[in-house]
Amino acid sequence: MKPTAHGIIGLCTFVIAMMGLPLSAYAQQQCGPEIKAEAAKELSEIDALDDNAKLEAQARIYEKYKFCIQDDAAPEFHVAARQCGARVSNLGSTYFEEMSCCGYDPQRRQFGCPVKVKQRFGFGGAPLPGSREYVLNCVANAAGVLQPVGVDSVHLADEIFGVAPTWQFAVIAGANQNLNLVQPMNGATRQARSILSWGFQPTNCNFVPVWGNALNYRIRLDQ
Repeated sequence: MKPTAHGIIGLCTFVIAMMGLPLSAYAQQQCGPEIKAEAAKELSEIDALDDNAKLEAQARIYEKYKFCIQDDAAPEFHVAARQCGARVSNLGSTYFEEMSCCGYDPQRRQFGCPVKVKQRFGFGGAPLPGSREYVLNCVANAAGVLQPVGVDSVHLADEIFGVAPTWQFAVIAGANQNLNLVQPMNGATRQARSILSWGFQPTNCNFVPVWGNALNYRIRLDQ
């Protein structure tokens, strides 16, 4: 009799438990700092390409490393998101970075998303080439379909002074696409999603980051 998928997963879970390792630790062993450093190196080598060519190259590198997508988020992370009025989705690995809160300034048409950096390593050589934390922001249309309204990034690199984590970075992105979704400023409530993705710029509102996560929350178009 062939073992079922549930049986295989259960056996793996049992073996990991017998080893005394949490599932998140096992996932990290399977895709640890060396692999992220390798991805950072490959991404730095395409940095000089134009935007379209860079996105195409990122897509190829994404396919190579998408096996690193792991749900290793601690329960406390989900609690932090709920306290911010958000729900976590599109979850990749959050071992290196995570985003538990985002907000929108309707007067400036800007999203602000703090990014918690949790490790000293895995971000590329300092000060350069380093790497980027991208955040794509989406707003739902009248049919409830999320559409991109703005994307930006913050540059960072490995910590070199021996200071222990964590750190708070932030990605500020202007809403400059699909402006009909953030206008008019009449006080209406809109559903929003912001997607944090290290290294790979999100290409759509359903993008699943290898490293990072998405948040679903509500904004209001106050004047």
